[in-house]
Amino acid sequence: MDNQSVDCGCDQIIQPLLSTNEALETLTKAAISTNKVEVVKLDDALNRILACDVRSSINVPGFDNSAMDGYAINLKEDQINTPGGFAFEITDRIPAGSTGNELSPGCAARIFTGAPIPKGANTVIMQEECELIENDTKIEIYRPISLNENIRPMGNDIVSGDIILDKGHRLKPQDIALAASVGVKTLEVFQRIKVGVFFTGDELVKPGCELKPGQIYNSNRYALVAMLNNLNCDIINLNTIKDTLKDTTDALASLKDSCDLIMTTGGVSVGEEDHVKPAVESLGELNLWRIKMKPGKPLAFGKVGNTAFIGLPGNPVSAMVTFLLFARPFIKKLQGCTHYLNTSYKVAANFDWHRSKPRREFVRVQLDQSSIPAKANQYPKQGSEVLSSMVWADGLVEIEEKTTFKQGEIINFYPLNEMMS
Repeated sequence: MDNQSVDCGCDQIIQPLLSTNEALETLTKAAISTNKVEVVKLDDALNRILACDVRSSINVPGFDNSAMDGYAINLKEDQINTPGGFAFEITDRIPAGSTGNELSPGCAARIFTGAPIPKGANTVIMQEECELIENDTKIEIYRPISLNENIRPMGNDIVSGDIILDKGHRLKPQDIALAASVGVKTLEVFQRIKVGVFFTGDELVKPGCELKPGQIYNSNRYALVAMLNNLNCDIINLNTIKDTLKDTTDALASLKDSCDLIMTTGGVSVGEEDHVKPAVESLGELNLWRIKMKPGKPLAFGKVGNTAFIGLPGNPVSAMVTFLLFARPFIKKLQGCTHYLNTSYKVAANFDWHRSKPRREFVRVQLDQSSIPAKANQYPKQGSEVLSSMVWADGLVEIEEKTTFKQGEIINFYPLNEMMS
């Protein structure tokens, strides 16, 4: 870790600057998964986190059934894989939802997709491969026939007692469908975590209001709330507060007993008007303050009372990037997710990196998928205030500190479409 002197209006303090890996480890180690559980109906289960394994009490399918429309046949031993035309008498008709009669050797039953295989049948021939003969009372087949063609055996998908969904899994539409397919009507999930948010900065103005000289619209409020909604959090939003130490302290105090996490943007640097850091320290503690990365050097993490606190930077790109890289894994672990870390992929840099830099950089890029691996093109303006770059970008590439390279270097890529969901 680098040590850097910081003048905060009192005696100088040596403040350690953590690496991105150290910062992420600090946050995820401190995140304690919730143990609060509730039962929800399937219609209300989307994006919830499973609080226990889900087991099937049935086989799926529950019986041998036909994989297609055709004819179930009782194939004789001397007819198996034998060339030549064989005729079978049609003795039954079995639509889905009904059961047929036992099939005698040399006989066939008209059968439809999903219908149970009747006793005696040992293969199913698709209707396009059969020719109806003798006034449609028989079928004739000219190709060799194997046993068990087009038969879906009982338990082919799920065996009774199987775990079909794991604890800590975030439920997607296909997961809910799977639960329904085995007769499960409710699911035990972790309760949503409550996140309290507020925003500091006397220069911030609500969209729709007139801007006065020196003012800007508050985009961070909408970005943070949207990203928290993506993670299915319950949000207590105090909106923008006055940029004073008292107002900041009062806002933190009002949230600390009703939330699992408090988040802010701005006010975490060391200027005279940055009040979040001293306000947090007056009510709790800060365990992490700044990290060795760009964008997003000022990132605060600690506690307000017994409630976790994360303070994001004020610049809009810095706020979004630090949320995605650090707050998102923290929140997912807090929610009870088993897989809470971001996933990276390998891409080729379509640019040179000429100058070795002391901080790890996360560069906004757009992918060219015309080659393998995909090529990453960087946005020409990488300033932490250039919010349009986040709309343009497909994701972030990670460039380690003290690194230079030429075009074609293989580097880590973090896709925004995954991190924003």
